[in-house]
Amino acid sequence: MSIRTVSDVLDYLNAHTDYEKQQGGRTRDTFDLERMHEVCDALARPDLAYACAHVAGTKGKGSTSRYLAAALASQGLKVGLYTSPHLHSINERIEINGKPISDAKFVKAFSRVVNVLEAELGGGKDLTFFELLTLAAMVAFADAKLDIVVWEVGLGGRLDATNVVSPAVTIVTEIGLDHTQQLGNTIEEIAREKAGIIKPGVPVVCGATHPDAVKVITFTARDNEAPVVFFGRDYHLRDFARDGGRVRFSAAIREQRYALHLPTPAKHLAENACHALAALEILNADEDLLPGALERETVIAALQTAEQPARFEIFGVAPRIVIDSAHNEVSLKATMQTARAIKGESRLVLVCGVARDKDLEACLPPLAEAADAAVFTPYNSPRCTDAQTLFTLYTKFGGKGGEIAKNPKDALRRAREIAGENGLIVATGSTYLAGELRAQVL
Repeated sequence: MSIRTVSDVLDYLNAHTDYEKQQGGRTRDTFDLERMHEVCDALARPDLAYACAHVAGTKGKGSTSRYLAAALASQGLKVGLYTSPHLHSINERIEINGKPISDAKFVKAFSRVVNVLEAELGGGKDLTFFELLTLAAMVAFADAKLDIVVWEVGLGGRLDATNVVSPAVTIVTEIGLDHTQQLGNTIEEIAREKAGIIKPGVPVVCGATHPDAVKVITFTARDNEAPVVFFGRDYHLRDFARDGGRVRFSAAIREQRYALHLPTPAKHLAENACHALAALEILNADEDLLPGALERETVIAALQTAEQPARFEIFGVAPRIVIDSAHNEVSLKATMQTARAIKGESRLVLVCGVARDKDLEACLPPLAEAADAAVFTPYNSPRCTDAQTLFTLYTKFGGKGGEIAKNPKDALRRAREIAGENGLIVATGSTYLAGELRAQVL
């Protein structure tokens, strides 16, 4: 197939299985990385053309990845960032120094992957949407002659397409129950899949705090003779305080102290900045990775201006509208804690949609507890739970003022009416819903 435009890329991708949009998918028993390694070999190992950092977790891996990429770029490095899913454009998944790659570079990289598949490997019918994108990102980053790439895991870790990379540091953020069909039904089982990114001798940053997750990461790191630093033991969030729509805190990383003032009221984003800084200090110990002495004031400036799209992102003032991509129990609890902390006397009104493969019985209680009203809506994904189901569960758990809208646009309009000029609207539950609503408020 000839790949000449982004439309051609999308047509090719859409002919392959996309586990981001469909329920179910390959499991721990049916998946392996042999095909990824085979294609990487045929492409002359583009994943080895630069240093890497690898980030997994249930909550916070995306923002941690963005903070780390921004910190590294502040030191004069050419830095790649691979994240998923995207909010508006597929190019967003492949960034270089904070900007999505161009259509031309994206098409060129994807075309090379397809050409190698068809010429040498019998085509790519058995590869998934995410695997193909990961391969294209590897090629694009190699073409750009980068210094380092920050890879965010797509799902799990051990069997994720990104786990063919050879990182200089790995990060495992907070772990909770999510994607249980693919990853397991307990924190320990899920942690084992996330900890699968740990490599022999490669330093680990453990941002997870659940005792079962910490135990698994500790044992996995020990088995791999990988040194590990733990959040709350070896590095810390200190002096946390909210200042309007911002937070002030210190990140204590060993003997270093970073005083930060981030443009977000979310404590969990401050924690994720700490994870990124812990990884940065580990990378700084490798004289071959950074070009000179680490300029920490420059790092601070970079983190304080780093964009975190759809991560408790606030728009407008009358009413304030938060666009947030939280989509599982642990992240929704953090979102609602932040919302309650900043709402004051304002009415807190939700716009909400959640995928049907989530644990809805766990996701709805924190929403019902915090909200003064909620508008439930479908969004553009076949995995979307119907709004009536969410409304019923919200009411079951004591939620007040529940309503149903036919689409995200109508839901946001109705939420504005309910909230009034002094209210706080929080749109949450799904990355896809966040993308649709963010496009309306930008």
